[in-house]
Amino acid sequence: MPVNRNDWEILFDTYIDVECITDDKKKRNLLITALGVQPFKTLISVCKPKKPTEYTYEEIIRKLRTNYARVTFSSTERIKFFATHQESSQILTDFANSLRDKAVTCKFPNSFYEDALITAFVGGLKTENVRKHLMQQNLETFEQTINTARIFESVLIQGANDKNYLSEEFPVMKIQESHKQSSESHYKSACSSCGSTDHPRSKCRFLNVTCHKCNKQGHIAKVCRSRAVPNESNVNTICSVTVEQISDEHPIRIPIQIDDLNVTFELDTGSPITIINERIWNDMGKPNLQPVKTTHCSYSGHSTDLKGEKMVNVNYNGRIARLRLLVGDSNRINILGRNWIDALHFNKVPLDQLMNHYKEGLGCVKMKTMHLH
Repeated sequence: MPVNRNDWEILFDTYIDVECITDDKKKRNLLITALGVQPFKTLISVCKPKKPTEYTYEEIIRKLRTNYARVTFSSTERIKFFATHQESSQILTDFANSLRDKAVTCKFPNSFYEDALITAFVGGLKTENVRKHLMQQNLETFEQTINTARIFESVLIQGANDKNYLSEEFPVMKIQESHKQSSESHYKSACSSCGSTDHPRSKCRFLNVTCHKCNKQGHIAKVCRSRAVPNESNVNTICSVTVEQISDEHPIRIPIQIDDLNVTFELDTGSPITIINERIWNDMGKPNLQPVKTTHCSYSGHSTDLKGEKMVNVNYNGRIARLRLLVGDSNRINILGRNWIDALHFNKVPLDQLMNHYKEGLGCVKMKTMHLH
């Protein structure tokens, strides 16, 4: 008898119906032989002092139902039901089916059953753009809700795949992350305080901030129209310095175990994400990947091509975590970004140990060309 007794009972009833078994004694004996070792021992116990063969088929079914029945309280189950969220590796249909399973113990009235599923589904979606789109629709059935979500999610993914990418990417480690925007923007003009198109300036959270570029209030440096304020610090001997790319670089490399595979990363505090190249993904056995829900750009603004993402088990010096990992192309360096740095507590390294990586004097930055003025 598996954990889900109801499913097992439906399967068994279907089998005896297909086989046209109507004799009660034959159904009882077939049921007994279909049980596993542990459920059979349980049946022996609940039938004592008699033997299972001394009971009818319906009597044995009732005894098994009573034994495996789980005591639940509908109010508690409903709280857990509406608190359910879609997991990062869960597709929409799997999330919907999990809600259907949880709804069984909630004992919703028939008139509220569909509304409960729709509410929990929309509220628990991991993708904000899909959730916002569904909240604007007149959804009458759960099936309609699922289909609408799947169509809109496909539009977002296809739109990302059709985007034109620039051909060259500078070898700068820093990567910027931004969430994909909805295919339609609510506002035609960009907000003059932050540059976003999804809200008017009157509702912008940067309306009262001070710009670091011009020191005026009402906008951020990203959209500032003023010329840059010169650096007030004195530079007596350097007027213009051009630094060419330096080949003798010594990045900080960190060995980390991912799903029992040893992988060496380059530490990059400028990247919010952690990426491996396609070769490492092949060594992992090419596990299934989920579509990437965010877009990523290098420091120079060039889009980064990614195959997908996956949740993996990570072990670094006994620090164990389950973290999000992205997969890039075969030529990419394995990057250890801030999400893993924070999760594995690299930012808590003792000061003396951290200072060993630095020395006095001029250093280098991983860019083709830079200028100091």
